[in-house]
Amino acid sequence: MTLAAQLTKSLAAVAIMMSLVGCDRLLRLKEDLRLTADSTSLGIGESVQLTVQRKVFWFRGEALTEPSKTTYWTTSESALVVERDGWVTCVGTYGKPTESAWISATNGKSHGHLSFDLRSEGPGPTLDLVTSPFVPCCATLLTLKEGQQMRFKIRARASGRELTSTATGTRYTLFFGSGVPDDPRPSLITGGTDAVSARTFLLDDKQGLMVAPDSIARLNHARVIVFFRNGPLVGWREIVVIHK
Repeated sequence: MTLAAQLTKSLAAVAIMMSLVGCDRLLRLKEDLRLTADSTSLGIGESVQLTVQRKVFWFRGEALTEPSKTTYWTTSESALVVERDGWVTCVGTYGKPTESAWISATNGKSHGHLSFDLRSEGPGPTLDLVTSPFVPCCATLLTLKEGQQMRFKIRARASGRELTSTATGTRYTLFFGSGVPDDPRPSLITGGTDAVSARTFLLDDKQGLMVAPDSIARLNHARVIVFFRNGPLVGWREIVVIHK
């Protein structure tokens, strides 16, 4: 069974258990991975590193045999994003004072989750994605037409330093509706199309260039969340791809 198929199977199992028990504590009893973090309460712009262990007892875990095979997903990529190495960041609360979301992890056939409480208060983004032509953050929706290219730079809000290149330590994580970071096949979760995915939405940090897919197929529009980190500095931007 492929990794994507295993993830899909685990997600389906989680969804079924949620509908049956409707209780976070009871759900955890059925899981064999133990997820922990220094804090499970995050304000917008705050991050925390997940620790994933194989569950021994409900209160204790042991190190994974192959931790590099752990994969993550979020129940709400517009509120809580997770990077491929398990860093979790609150990026919104849907305009409400508080919100909640889950981060789930799989390792082989094992899976587990951790619930987070999210708050609208927080430091907010400390990195900006600046486009050319300029589109003000949060004031105007950033849209790309099919096949369109757009120049961009990543800048630190406090110092103004440019941090676009990954050589500066910046790393990028993209979300395409499935909750899986850098997902090449979001259709496995969404049931939709893979027209917009990590294979078709291109981001070149060396040239500072993002390129929309040539086609979004039968979609009316497609939404992409670009999340970027440089050490403790984080930022994110929602991009909508539309037909020509």
